[in-house]
Amino acid sequence: GRAVASAETPPASRGAPRSVVQVGAVADAAAVRTTRAKVEHLGLPTYTQVAETASGARTRVRVGPFATRAEAERAAARIKAADLPTVILVL
Repeated sequence: GRAVASAETPPASRGAPRSVVQVGAVADAAAVRTTRAKVEHLGLPTYTQVAETASGARTRVRVGPFATRAEAERAAARIKAADLPTVILVL
């Protein structure tokens, strides 16, 4: 029998790793808003994820997911050009 994909998996990306661009992980809510506004001004939608770290909660600002690393790298280049830090992650 075939494996059944979970409902959360979009059909197009089944089995394929997806790349996201993380634009910092910050503790301050105002910094989160500022970072998201700068990235969204570039026309890139953002989402956030809260992570507990040893030094407290941090909000990760991320863009994506992208189907290919090349797409993620293009987005990261635009974000870097706006003087923001970027890390490409594969989820």
